[in-house]
Amino acid sequence: MHKLIPFIFCILIIGCAENGISDPPDISIQVLQSTPDTITVENRVMYLSTYLWRDFQPMIGVNGSALIGLFYVTAIDSFRLSSNISADAVWIIHNNQVWKSLFSHEPAPDPELRPNRIVKIARNGPPWGPDVFVDVIVRITDGKGGSKLLRSSKQGIGSTH
Repeated sequence: MHKLIPFIFCILIIGCAENGISDPPDISIQVLQSTPDTITVENRVMYLSTYLWRDFQPMIGVNGSALIGLFYVTAIDSFRLSSNISADAVWIIHNNQVWKSLFSHEPAPDPELRPNRIVKIARNGPPWGPDVFVDVIVRITDGKGGSKLLRSSKQGIGSTH
């Protein structure tokens, strides 16, 4: 029975994470802001870019939508990324506040269909912006249990009307 306890615990942890119950860990603002803006994973140099916005169309209401973001992790070369490389979580910093989230499981639109890029979506963020700048940090995983943080500073939050 004692040998089953670690196995059952692992199953519960995995099940909770897959059902959206788990959150990314708390990481200090100092550590997040010291994250590099390029990283190397599987001998591929990568950088992060974003498209962040809130929707203020009349059907949404005067307060607008929650923050929505598209996150692009791109290798500097044009070769196809390994399917082992992925991104699973995001931290966004604004005025010493941190919002963190796991990425949505919905397919992300990528009109350019670039094989050297991963595109992820996060929804239901805080009501920051529009017209403010934030620092964005994404966790990249390598499929071997390793992970690295990647940062893009001064990312603008836009709006749709």
